[in-house]
Amino acid sequence: MNPLFFQNVKISWRKALFYVPLLGISLVYEALVLLRLTLYQKGIIFTKKSSTPIISVGNLTVGGSGKTPMVDFLVKELSKLGKTSSILSRGYGNQTQSSLQRICASEALPTGPISLGDEPYLLASMNPNVPVYVGRDRTIAAQLATILDSPDILILDDGYQYLKLHRQLNLLLIDVERGLGNGYLLPLGQLREPEHHWERADAIILTKSNLGFADRLLHQLHTQLNITCPVFKFDYKPLRLTRLDKQVSISLENLREKQVLLSCGVAQPDGFATALNQLGAEVVDLIRFDDHYPYSETAVTKLLLQKKKIEPDIWITTEKDAVKLKQFPQLATEVWTLEMQVLPDSTWQEFFVDFLNKMKLD
Repeated sequence: MNPLFFQNVKISWRKALFYVPLLGISLVYEALVLLRLTLYQKGIIFTKKSSTPIISVGNLTVGGSGKTPMVDFLVKELSKLGKTSSILSRGYGNQTQSSLQRICASEALPTGPISLGDEPYLLASMNPNVPVYVGRDRTIAAQLATILDSPDILILDDGYQYLKLHRQLNLLLIDVERGLGNGYLLPLGQLREPEHHWERADAIILTKSNLGFADRLLHQLHTQLNITCPVFKFDYKPLRLTRLDKQVSISLENLREKQVLLSCGVAQPDGFATALNQLGAEVVDLIRFDDHYPYSETAVTKLLLQKKKIEPDIWITTEKDAVKLKQFPQLATEVWTLEMQVLPDSTWQEFFVDFLNKMKLD
């Protein structure tokens, strides 16, 4: 752990009883992670190669780092460049018994995200002509996608730790707001694997760079972790407000000096609030739920009661939450969705086009 780069873990005697066992578990977890990586590096466990090129999007930490918006961005960028794609997702929150599912919104879309998980459901909704494959074994999903859809590119969502499948471009996302946490692995910290494992990345993307201190983080990455691969800053900016029933959209200018109620079930709710504050809104309450929260009638009733109590000018949620809340008709005209857009820095396009051109030659 580099204490200059990471937020320090402050330990008092009151916390020591929890710290010591958590540290022990964290060290055991790290040993298992390193053993697994070694087995792949030595060829004892094989990495499978798909006949279709793969771009992987992932991170070193648990929780949100903007993977879903990045996957959506890549799909749209590939489309602009005349490339077709399919998405491979584990489908966290998927409550069906199916081991593998294919969904394409232009053909048919399930009535709710419970069948896929909220993130793949959102990606399918936002990209109706792009097949999304949901299953734990993404090597099989890659084979099936190649056979059924023949895409130019497969996009592996949350794939940095999925060593079972070879990728041509390995993108590592780091959330500017959080960096890499406190430098410890789970459960003491937020890291899935040690920070020096950035070395597997072909490029690092600093997400939500407009919501934090991107230049300072970039300097620390270079000086303290000796990053040598390309690093790109991606802004994550609001685009517009759309009512939950999709019937009305309004300009973000309407938020200035308005009192806003926020509700969300995402890993980093503070970033959601920051985005609204930057638009000139006054956040009067932020109702937080666990990431991937499965909304119920009881939860929705409590939300409506809170709205009645506070009487805000507008009630806003995230795109990820909206796909689950739209199943409740009583919210159709009550809730607004903050739609976001991903904006890369000027150096990204050349890097990405160069990658695609080299891919043709391989």
